[in-house]
Amino acid sequence: MIFSPDILLTLNLNEQLFIDPRRIALLKAIEQTGSLSQAAKQIGLSYKTAWDAISEINRLTTKPFLITATGGKNGGGTKLSSYAVRFIQLYDLLTQLQHNAFNILNDDNVPLDDILKATAKLSLQTSARNQLYGSVKHIEANHVAGYITVKLSDNQTELKGYITQQSIERLKLSVDKTVLLLIKAPLIELNDANENNLSVKVESIKTDNEWTEIEFSLPSGMTLYASKLTEEIKQYDLYKGKSLTISIHPQHIIVATLV
Repeated sequence: MIFSPDILLTLNLNEQLFIDPRRIALLKAIEQTGSLSQAAKQIGLSYKTAWDAISEINRLTTKPFLITATGGKNGGGTKLSSYAVRFIQLYDLLTQLQHNAFNILNDDNVPLDDILKATAKLSLQTSARNQLYGSVKHIEANHVAGYITVKLSDNQTELKGYITQQSIERLKLSVDKTVLLLIKAPLIELNDANENNLSVKVESIKTDNEWTEIEFSLPSGMTLYASKLTEEIKQYDLYKGKSLTISIHPQHIIVATLV
């Protein structure tokens, strides 16, 4: 049996019903028809019930949801305010997030006690092949820029990333804060030329006429990916099971977190 919950998002203000799926449907119908009476008929409500619902919404919110025009060249009508349109968009986003949350319920690799990891799995997609979680262990910066040291979630590996003071403040970074490190695969070097030197083992090699992707494993079992021009990697004589040292320049690490 497929687990597909019917999630109904309801919002209360001052312990009174403000928004629920039926009221959202009414607002969307008003936006479509330009008429409260037609909108009520479209979703199967009486005009009085629809009117009472809209009146309650406008009473509870600080900004009006409906703009009513009477007479004029084009006749009267009802339309949503720009605030109401944005509110509906936000409501739909929150509903989608709730549905996505159940999609990770069966993934044992996603810890539900870590909001950054759960949120990233729910909605974050990046082009960076390597997405590594960890916590800040040290911050070394002056008024312009500096470095942070992050211990990865394997509790063994540490990486040092370059970061500006402005970014430290904007991300509200502090010791022990959970962060996500993003590293594009082409930026991983197959040598020990940089500060972040890591001992790894080749797990797999995928290649075509132009590019080659190498999957590495750290001693802890954590996985990293590098991609290079196929012609470029011939000098390294890579094969499955080979041990070597790779490196990541601190400036090639992007730091992300929830603020």
